[in-house]
Amino acid sequence: MALVNKAINEVTVKLVYYGPGLCGKTTNLEKIYSNPKLENKGKMISMATETDRTLFFDFMPMELGTVGGQKVRVQLYTVPGQVFYDATRKLVLRGADGVVFVADSQPSMRESNVESLENLKTNLRLNRIDPDKVALVFQYNKRDLPNAEPVHAMTAYLQPGNAPVIEAAALNGIGVTATLRAAVARILENLKANVDTTIHEQPELAAPDLRAKSGASAASAGSPKPEPFAAVAVAEPQVTRAGRGEVEALLDSARQLIASLEAALQRAREHERALRERLSRL
Repeated sequence: MALVNKAINEVTVKLVYYGPGLCGKTTNLEKIYSNPKLENKGKMISMATETDRTLFFDFMPMELGTVGGQKVRVQLYTVPGQVFYDATRKLVLRGADGVVFVADSQPSMRESNVESLENLKTNLRLNRIDPDKVALVFQYNKRDLPNAEPVHAMTAYLQPGNAPVIEAAALNGIGVTATLRAAVARILENLKANVDTTIHEQPELAAPDLRAKSGASAASAGSPKPEPFAAVAVAEPQVTRAGRGEVEALLDSARQLIASLEAALQRAREHERALRERLSRL
């Protein structure tokens, strides 16, 4: 849900990159963040797990102009793809104005792509966001691999409908900017058309249990990344003359972020303890 701050004449929108483990979500955001042409960007927040990372940063793309006379700030998020981080995915999706679904073009990832897409739709509904109305863009990543499935085959089983489809090789930076531009354009179209993406009959989602884990399939878990845990940097949000409801919503989000960080810290400590014990036996 777009956040309007009339005091500074700014509207903030949230874009989430979603998809199965190791499909290229993190690579997309890293390529975007490292783009020297991208100005007016905030610090990147990185919260890593054993196999994936959740990233966040925001920026103000000046070339987009304004919406209703207000400047636009875009918040970019990734979510961990592994199925046992479903609680984190629910949390990150809350209030999303748009989603980029990053599909892995490898034939072996077909099942994981389908499962992740269904998981996206489920978690959007749990967050009272209509999957048919939210700004959605599909990115078919890893098109540079020799065994990449044909586009028509991926479209047949993913069924993107009217959502834009972008071919990409994110590791090489191909298709990354095009995907971002398509997603932001869809979000702004919704804003200008006053599209209500809320499912009003759906009860509000309670705070997820970030300690809970569910089983992971071999296909969805992926191989571990070399960086087991990265530092977590937190930028303080700026609130100026906001209404009570807006401040309460921000406070609720801050509490949930704290819970998420505390859970990640606990996992980091457990991981460190295990590594120390392993090192002592060498």
